[in-house]
Amino acid sequence: MLRRTLVSLALLWVSTVPLRAQTTVAAAAIVPAKLTPAEEARFLALGKEYTRWFLAGKADSLLAVLSPETVEKVGGIEGLREQMAQVAGRAGIETKVVEEKLTRRKGQLQFWHAGQFSEVADDLVVIRWLLDRDGKITGAGLGPLAQTPPPDPE
Repeated sequence: MLRRTLVSLALLWVSTVPLRAQTTVAAAAIVPAKLTPAEEARFLALGKEYTRWFLAGKADSLLAVLSPETVEKVGGIEGLREQMAQVAGRAGIETKVVEEKLTRRKGQLQFWHAGQFSEVADDLVVIRWLLDRDGKITGAGLGPLAQTPPPDPE
C-alpha cells in the first residue's frame, strides 16, 4: 500500500501538475550563480514560506508568487487548489522536516524541502521550487526522494 502511495504521488505530480522543474525561464530572470549571504537567506526564507503555504492549502498566497507562465500552466487558482488537495490526500500530513536547502537544477536556483509524511512511510517526499531573481516560482516538482532528479553538481 505504501509503495502504491509513493508511485501515485509521483505520477500525480508528473501527470497532472504541469508546474515542473523543466519549465524554462528567460535568461534575465535566472538568479546569479554566486549568492551573497543576504541573498541566500532571502531565498531560503521564501522557499520555506512557499512550502508552508503549499502544505497549508494557501492557494491564494502561492498563486501570487507564481510567474505568469506558471499560473497558466497550473490552471490558475482552481488547478492549484486541486493539486494541493490531491497531494494532501495521497501523502497525508508532514510529520517531520528533514532538510531544507538551496541547490541548482539545470542552472536555475532551486529550493529543496525534504520531509516525512504520514502516508509515505518508506521514503521522504521532496518539494522543489525553481525561483527567479525576484523570488517568483517558475517551476516546481514534488515526489518521493528516490524518484527526484538530483540537483546540479556544486
